[in-house]
Amino acid sequence: MLDWKSVVSIDIGSSLIKIAQLSRSSGKVRLERVGIIENPIPNFRSAMDGAGETAIVRIIKRGLRMSRIRARDVVSSLSGPSIIVQYFKLPLVSGKELENAVYLEAQRVMSRKIGEMEIGFQVLPSQQSQRRTQEVIFAAAPKTMIHQRMDTLKRAGLNPITIDIDCLALANCFLKLNPPVSDQGVLVLNLGAELINLVILSHNSLEFIRDISLGLKAPLNLTRENIFSKMIEEIRRSINYHEARSGGRKVTRVFLTGGKTVASNIDKLLQDNLELPVERWNPLKSLEFNWEKRGARLEENQGYLLAITVGLGLREKEE
Repeated sequence: MLDWKSVVSIDIGSSLIKIAQLSRSSGKVRLERVGIIENPIPNFRSAMDGAGETAIVRIIKRGLRMSRIRARDVVSSLSGPSIIVQYFKLPLVSGKELENAVYLEAQRVMSRKIGEMEIGFQVLPSQQSQRRTQEVIFAAAPKTMIHQRMDTLKRAGLNPITIDIDCLALANCFLKLNPPVSDQGVLVLNLGAELINLVILSHNSLEFIRDISLGLKAPLNLTRENIFSKMIEEIRRSINYHEARSGGRKVTRVFLTGGKTVASNIDKLLQDNLELPVERWNPLKSLEFNWEKRGARLEENQGYLLAITVGLGLREKEE
């Protein structure tokens, strides 16, 4: 595992920048330090000029000071329409043969040159004992996007060791803190200011990930009927695609987190429209923390903001 106490995780969102430092003792995860600060560049994903990056660097430095975080190794993550996620059905091969097969499939489906992307993949679990193929989730991010994030973090005096994808960090957080107990699927939604991160998980396994972008020019407003209806449509499409692809394994429950989760009746609205039980999920309730040492003022409902940040801090070290 990463030496959590020497690592800071930073989630740069459209509305807020979340900073956290974790530790581990006797099998329990402790939130040592945390900072939640406003992002001065709300449209940073599409417009990050020199002045914008400088503003974010300045606010990250301020957040580190306020949180009293001295660690300099950092993990962060990316999301948005530039992130490519594909699902490949491949022969039952492994090692270098599997890498080559994934690479060939990626070349076939990607519109931009694969040399311009950082890529990774993971074999998905299968319920079939006599299967002849395997399914792989493939993810790619533009190298320019990764380099820009690394440059921002370096300018803030940090040493980036990993740049992840938001959905994978969300999945990691849920699997480590609140793992499903059956093979039936659970859907986890992280409602951000602009993007919705969606993951489907079963017992200790990742099955499906997706960023939902509704193409909004203003922050996500779920009280507007047309926006809410469009979100429901996209969630249903994701569920239907997963269930068809997985041989009929059903999604049986929805867990809801993110800043929009604190809206008074969003869970009830989702439950009525998806016809599935919906439960709010606050990662803070699965962590130990000392209110006096946390480094910044933290309200209980702000725990909904921390799923990706905590998931980054919980990641396992790369071999």
